[in-house]
Amino acid sequence: MTDLIKSTVKCYKKKTKKMVGGHRKTYEYNQYQVPLKKSDNLNCSDEVFIIPQSNFEELMEDGLDSQKEKINQKNSIIASYEKELADLEWKHGELSRSYKSLVSKNAKTNKQIKTEKEKAELYETLNTALKKENLKLLKQLEQIKKEHYDLKETLEDHETDIKKDQDIWKSIRSRFSSKEMKDKQDKDD
Repeated sequence: MTDLIKSTVKCYKKKTKKMVGGHRKTYEYNQYQVPLKKSDNLNCSDEVFIIPQSNFEELMEDGLDSQKEKINQKNSIIASYEKELADLEWKHGELSRSYKSLVSKNAKTNKQIKTEKEKAELYETLNTALKKENLKLLKQLEQIKKEHYDLKETLEDHETDIKKDQDIWKSIRSRFSSKEMKDKQDKDD
């Protein structure tokens, strides 16, 4: 704040003589003086303003009223900022809770994805093993089919041979039987 200099106005009468219309007239007027002290620390070229105390008090009241109005405006602004801050803190809390929830869901999802990935890798490994086993079994099946075919041909050949043998035996029996019959007939006759 600026330092105020307090002083008292000194008044005295000053007379001047002037020639007006060939006559000498004496004029008297008030001369004002505001004495200053060395301790006021003013320089010779400084400009100063002089305000009467009654006006100064009025000016101070106006200044105080203006300051009060500014303070009220600032308090109003502060109140609106505090309300906005409270709203923002509430929103921050909500966002923090949402963020924590999303982080938790993300962690669960990542865990599920990891588990599913591990399952997929296991299934892929099993699938590869099953495909290899399937190919192996298919080769064995082909081998068995080939062996079965070979055995079937052998069996058919064997059955054919047996039939031939049976036919031979039948023919031999039939010859024997016919010879026996003939012999029996010959005997009976």
